[in-house]
Amino acid sequence: MPIPFATALRRLALLLGLVAIVVATPSGAAAEKPRGRKPVATARRSVAQKPVVRTRARTATARTSARSRKAASARRARNRRSRHVATGPLFPTVAQASFVSDSADALRDSIVSVARQQIGLPYVWGAEAPGRAFDCSGLVKYVMSWLHVDLPRTANEQAYTGIRIGRDLDRMKPGDLLTFGTGRRITHIAIYSGNGKYVHASRPGVGVVESLLNTRAARFKGAIRLVADADTVTSKSELTP
Repeated sequence: MPIPFATALRRLALLLGLVAIVVATPSGAAAEKPRGRKPVATARRSVAQKPVVRTRARTATARTSARSRKAASARRARNRRSRHVATGPLFPTVAQASFVSDSADALRDSIVSVARQQIGLPYVWGAEAPGRAFDCSGLVKYVMSWLHVDLPRTANEQAYTGIRIGRDLDRMKPGDLLTFGTGRRITHIAIYSGNGKYVHASRPGVGVVESLLNTRAARFKGAIRLVADADTVTSKSELTP
């Protein structure tokens, strides 16, 4: 084969190769463009969706918090109603327990007997541990609970239960509660044991003792009766001025 013809064939092959490269290059770029855009579009969508997810989560949290606040408010209201009922006058409960006049004296004697059994125990503020220690309201609560009469825990609350008897010693009966305090707030409570005496958890260093009652003392606010009978005036409990 002559040399000029072979050279011409090589040039023709090179030319065809260049043409093929030029034709193939746009197709490759076009094919690569979608691959380069997809991650960008995905990233944009994910960025746009994140605030929506956070907003929904916050909305759900706000709704849950609102429901929790409503439930807590309802519980507080029920607790207030329960406290109101528990600290109300107890003489209807006594009547429902069928404590008739004939058995009232026996019940009062039982109250005094249980109270006197605690004499000698030490005074500890906040204590209501039989056989160990009491404070004034803890002693009263324990003695009355032994007889299945439920009372509030503090002296001030216990003073607003039952029936007001007043400061007249002749009207008092064993088992009545005696109240002491300043103004209209009761700070001490005791159990009348009869014959002008009362059992109470006095103070630290003294403990549970039986003392003489001075009805003229300014701190004495009157008696409260929990065991009603036929000669008891059934009026709401109030503090004696």
